[in-house]
Amino acid sequence: MRAFLKGNKVVYEFEVGNVDEELLLMFSAMEIGSKSKAKEEDIVSLSDEIVRKWWNENKDRFLKSDENSG
Repeated sequence: MRAFLKGNKVVYEFEVGNVDEELLLMFSAMEIGSKSKAKEEDIVSLSDEIVRKWWNENKDRFLKSDENSG
């Protein structure tokens, strides 16, 4: 990987096959976030809602696992 400045941009180059998909997702999220007009409290509220929904859908897996270990 190499990075360099080109005008007012930072350019990242990766060899084919050496691209970290998580890194690309992070860059995409940063780009989308920079264009967002959402307020911080809206983002926190949405994040809390996502966590609550995930926990409600997955808590049985973890709670049953704890019961079996004790």
